[in-house]
Parts: sequence; structure tokens; C-alpha cells
Amino acid sequence: MENYDVIVVGAGISGMSFAHYAKKANQTVLVLEKSEHLGGSFHSSGIKDPKSNFWFELGAHTCYNSYSNLIEIMEDCGIVSEITPRAKVPFSLLVNNKVKSFVSQINFLEILISIPKAFSKKKEGETVKTYYGSILGKKNFKKVFSALFSAVPSQNADDFPADALFKKRERRKDILKSYTMKNGLESITSAIAKHNDLLVKYGVEIKKIEKQTDGFIIKTNNGDFKSTKLSLCTSVTSAPELIREVFPDLAEKISKIKFQKIESFGVVVPKEATGLKPFAGLVPLDDAFFSAVSRDTIPDENYRGFTFHFKPDILTPKEKIKKICTVLGITEDQIIESHERLNIVPSLRLGHYELVDEIDSLLKEGNLFLSGNYFAGLSIEDCVSRSKTEVERSMKV
Repeated sequence: MENYDVIVVGAGISGMSFAHYAKKANQTVLVLEKSEHLGGSFHSSGIKDPKSNFWFELGAHTCYNSYSNLIEIMEDCGIVSEITPRAKVPFSLLVNNKVKSFVSQINFLEILISIPKAFSKKKEGETVKTYYGSILGKKNFKKVFSALFSAVPSQNADDFPADALFKKRERRKDILKSYTMKNGLESITSAIAKHNDLLVKYGVEIKKIEKQTDGFIIKTNNGDFKSTKLSLCTSVTSAPELIREVFPDLAEKISKIKFQKIESFGVVVPKEATGLKPFAGLVPLDDAFFSAVSRDTIPDENYRGFTFHFKPDILTPKEKIKKICTVLGITEDQIIESHERLNIVPSLRLGHYELVDEIDSLLKEGNLFLSGNYFAGLSIEDCVSRSKTEVERSMKV
């Protein structure tokens, strides 16, 4: 039976960053991934054109210079030179299938009356709706800003803790403020695997986790593996199911975190197919999707790509294509390629961080480690930072 210092379950950015830090700490690492590729939400989709390197994202779309831990990993892997600037194209609103500017839909008088509250009002203990509704105006929030804020996590964000949605972080002035990678965000997780010479097994389904006095035995469809430490870097729904037999109290705590499905549907069309001007994203004020994110930020000579993040369980695949065609002003036969992805993300609520403290208290003395987007927050940097602190904890066990 193969034996490792640590087995990492999940090859998304949380799992790959955990593996990176563990390898830096001279641990032997095995990564188990249920799909056939790296990346998770970092998996970049391509097209079947051997003459083109056109890719587009179905999950995460943008990185920022405030992601200091992610940037340090990229420096370790020698891929900072692959950072690619995003073209300055606008984010706009979609109102009755017409593209409108944010400014055109906002009541500035209401903002002028409400904005002074921002100097005294604290985010702590407030939801996105109560905090931003107060300082931007309740009517403005209901009409425009609720949709804008919900576009960020691709779910209704009204009840998110106000201090969870946007966070202030120190910025690296030597790095572009916002960027992607030359070959898509997937190149980051690929570089982590290559730089660390990581052993990643794909198509692995975990059948059972057994707790031993000296570690764990992981029983899978691809054989059994043993490790001293185990790191679960999976979704908020998968983690509790994997550990329910061996850590029932911990599984119960994690199960209390609410979650949401995101139905992402991406299409590639010829550059001349749609008459819409280049844009970074479209946010509808009232529709079946939270946002449409464009590949226009990285212009291509031949293609344009668009990813629609749909509200769950509303439209069928055919209805989604019809909606996409309506918004883009194209016909179905103009779609060169399409990809779908279902992501599971947490729905943070007031009291979330207290629940995380309880989860961490149960983890404190053990050799099980958890990382993902359901701890500090949904952003890429939140995931990487969680992995870093968990590896640091693992070296003290």
C-alpha cells in the first residue's frame, strides 16, 4: 500500500495550494482528484481549433494584486511572467435585453442623502442588504445594487455578511491590479503540479476513509492509500459526506453551512457574430442568470467567448442556449463550441465565522485538515490563505 505524509483530496486551487505548501515543508504528497483534470473552478475550457489558443473560464475569471499568497506561489513556480493584463472594457447592466450603463439606473440624489452614513456605519453584524442598502439608499439597492453584489458570488448576496463580500488586503504594487494568465487560470494549478513534481491521480472516487492510530487509510476505486495526515479540499457538500463515519461531530458542523449551485454555461462564437460592443460583464437587473462574463478582456482575432452564470433549477439546457442567443443577438448555429459546469459554493450568513471557529476547534489537535471556499470567504486568495494556515498547523502536529 502506497504511504505518504499527506494525502490531499481535491485538485482545485485549495488542494493544489495545500499540496504546494506541504511540498515546501518537505512532505511527501499525493493528490486525489475525482475528475479527469486539474483546477476545479480554475479549469480553463478551450476550443477544437489547432491554430488557436482560445480559452475561456467557467469558474473563476480574474486575479488581483491583493492576492499576495497566490502571487508568492506563482513566483515559486516561475510563472509571474505569464501574467496577462485585462483590456479595459466596461461592466454594464442588462435592462429589458438592452445594455445600459450603471450610471443610467442609479438615483444619485438618494445616494447623496444616504452616503454620509458610510462614515459611521460598521459592517460587522450587518448583511449586504442592510449595510449597503443604508449607505446607497434602499431603492437604489433594490433596483441596481442587489443584482450587482449578487453577480460577484453568482447567487443572491443580500443575506451575506457585509464584511465577507469585499475585503481590504495589502496590494502588490509591482503586479497588475487585475489580471489573468496567458493560457488561462488553469495554468496556475498546472504550474504548481509541474513545479512540485506532484503525483496526482485522476478519476479517483473515495469509497471510505478509515482512521488509524498512525493516520488514515483511504479506500478508493483506484486502490487503497495510506497517509499520516489527510487534507480535504473539496466542496462544502462533499467534505461532510467523506468524513461522516470517522468524524461525525465535525461533519455535522460543516453541514450547517448553507450552499448554492451555480449553473455555468459558456459559448464561443465568431468574432463578428454578435453586434454587442466588447464588455467585461453584463449584469441583468431581473433575469434567469446572475451575470454574463466575457472573454473580451483578452481580445482575440477570431473568437469571442461568453460565460453565463445561471440561477439554479430554472432553465433547461435548451432554454439556456435560447437565452444566450437572445442576449448576444446570435443564432444557435453560430455557436462554435459550448461547455457547461455545475459548481457548488457556500452561501455565507451572519454567524458564519463563529461556526468556522467551532469547526476549527474540533480540528485543533488532530491530523485532519480542511481547506476550501467555505472558511474565510469565496475568493481565490481566501482559499489559498486557508491552505497555507492549515499546512502551518499540520507541521505542528
